[in-house]
Amino acid sequence: MQFVNPLFLFGLLAVAIPIVIHLFNFRRFRKVYFTNVRFLQELKQQTQKQSQIRHLLILAIRIIAIATLVLAFAQPYIPFSDKQSRIASRNAVSVFVDNSFSMEAVGTNGTLLDESKVKAREIVSAYKSTDLFQLLTSDFEGKHQRFVTRDEFLTMLDEVKVSPSAHSFSEIVRRQNDLLKSELTSRRTSFIVSDFQKSSFSTVDFQNDSSVNTYLVPLKSSVVANVYIDTCWFVQPTQQPGKTSLLSVRIWNKSENDLEKIPLKLIINNQQKSVATIDIKAGMSTTIELPFTIHQAGPQHGLLQVTDYPVTYDDKFYFSFDVLSSINVLAINGGSENRFLDALYKQDSSIQFTNLNEKSLDYGSLPKFDLIVFNEIPSISSGLSDEIKRYVGNGGTIVVLPAANADLASYNSFLTSLNAPVYQKLDTTDTKVVKLSEESYLFRDVFEKSQGKQVVSANTDLPTVNKHYPILFSASMLTAPLMGMLNGREFLTLTGNGLGQVLQFAVPLDATFSNFAQQALFVPVLYNIALISHPSHNLYSIIGEDKAIRIGTKVPDGDKVFKIKSLQGDFEMIPQTNTAGNTVNVFVGNQIPMAGNFELVNDIKLITSLSFNYNRGESNLSCNSVDELESLLSRAHLDSFIVMKTGQKPLNEVIASINSGTQLWRYFIWLALLLLLAEILLIRFFKK
Repeated sequence: MQFVNPLFLFGLLAVAIPIVIHLFNFRRFRKVYFTNVRFLQELKQQTQKQSQIRHLLILAIRIIAIATLVLAFAQPYIPFSDKQSRIASRNAVSVFVDNSFSMEAVGTNGTLLDESKVKAREIVSAYKSTDLFQLLTSDFEGKHQRFVTRDEFLTMLDEVKVSPSAHSFSEIVRRQNDLLKSELTSRRTSFIVSDFQKSSFSTVDFQNDSSVNTYLVPLKSSVVANVYIDTCWFVQPTQQPGKTSLLSVRIWNKSENDLEKIPLKLIINNQQKSVATIDIKAGMSTTIELPFTIHQAGPQHGLLQVTDYPVTYDDKFYFSFDVLSSINVLAINGGSENRFLDALYKQDSSIQFTNLNEKSLDYGSLPKFDLIVFNEIPSISSGLSDEIKRYVGNGGTIVVLPAANADLASYNSFLTSLNAPVYQKLDTTDTKVVKLSEESYLFRDVFEKSQGKQVVSANTDLPTVNKHYPILFSASMLTAPLMGMLNGREFLTLTGNGLGQVLQFAVPLDATFSNFAQQALFVPVLYNIALISHPSHNLYSIIGEDKAIRIGTKVPDGDKVFKIKSLQGDFEMIPQTNTAGNTVNVFVGNQIPMAGNFELVNDIKLITSLSFNYNRGESNLSCNSVDELESLLSRAHLDSFIVMKTGQKPLNEVIASINSGTQLWRYFIWLALLLLLAEILLIRFFKK
């Protein structure tokens, strides 16, 4: 117990007054005559005994009454906690109001955002109008990075709306403390009014500031349930006109009930292309494949949609993609053109195939090709090596078919610069391809499926190998084996490098080395390599994530610039760009205000389509309870953080008790009055 006015405790010396009065109160007794002395003695003893008891009781009551009055004037109180400090002359108060999408959930009195605004008003009403206040929201707006008066605070609070922005617990506290540190002479307090989602609440890498008391005000929704589209991807890496595409969609059911027959719509270019109904177990996700066909080439805009309530921001999922018009393939030939490559690539209208001799190669033209095939080049020069290294790093794909008389020193020097496997000395031992990476896209839909998976049967005719260059790679390389041989060596590998990739064969397309070129497997493998080589941007980007959007085109010349335009025509911006070879990286930062489909244009020319979605981290409505919050804070030793348990009590009353503790002076006043009443009753009814 502590006191607001401890100097009043010197008033306890006043208890000496009734003691002195009782010590010197020698009252004379009346003489009473009795005929019998024995009765006189008995009456005297009884009267003195009663008088002593009565006097002692009155003395005790008066002493306690004076003490309670003194304590009442000293204003005793019980602090809210051991960490609670005395009230300063001025308070600096920071209030964070969570306005992220999860606050759309319904609580006991409307949405959680409405409840959070009510709590914020109660918080500021608990302080004086002369105190300083800061309103902070998930937007982290510049106008909120200062202290204001209470009236200004309430005006800004009325303007708060649901926002796509979301921040971690540590980011919020750090932002509050940064401003509070400027008010060294004030008592600094911060409040966080939020639902405290488990997906964003973490105490890892968090610094505790003991000079600031932080109070967590948890809000709880009445129903924790949400169905949302999490992500989507294509089964095929590239889409072509007139061919069926398969779009995989993952949907989550974040509720306690199994859901059945939820409709899912797929809309491409404002036309419904597919519809499905899905069943999802409680707390689980499901993935469904939606087939559709696009007949025209170029940029396409997609939309996936489910129906859910009350959290609706994640019911729509936007994506965009390109349908290929053509793929540019270059074969750098060490000698004559390869008839197998010509027969494959020249017969397909979607592939623009070019043959060039290594001696007539124009290095400046390399960036325009999606795929470059090294066709039996005897030796790789340092100039070609440097250009190809730059080409691969910027997103290009190369296929290496070693020459029969390959200069392994130049080959390995070139491959080492790409952090790719090297070739060893020619092995003339007969062997055979016996293993395929069946999950690789190179072999997708090539073999029959069993229980949804491709299975290469024992009777499948795979290439035989008469001689080969063993491919040697280490675990530190980003190399994946795609085709393996009976002797344990690899026939084909894929290595990632920068934004590009390197595919290496152990043999050239020469019948003396292998019969691979005459095998049925040759066509899908080389054709799929061409398909995966075409550079394309991601299907979508997440609003707020400052990641580059990779575009396979040139930066506009002169004073022309790229622009991002909304399909609805209500938004336009000029993004930041930089160039890396044949790739342009586009950066939008936090400038995209809403989810949707957009166009990237150069003046009036359409470059590609872009899509932006809200972060799905807010879609999981699972939140920390009061006990869980206290446990997390305790384990992290965050002693300056207190979880408020308000119950049905208004928050301003709780804060008042926090600021000044539990006031006890009223109880002492009542006790003093009761003691005075007891004294009166004792004097009147306790007969002498």
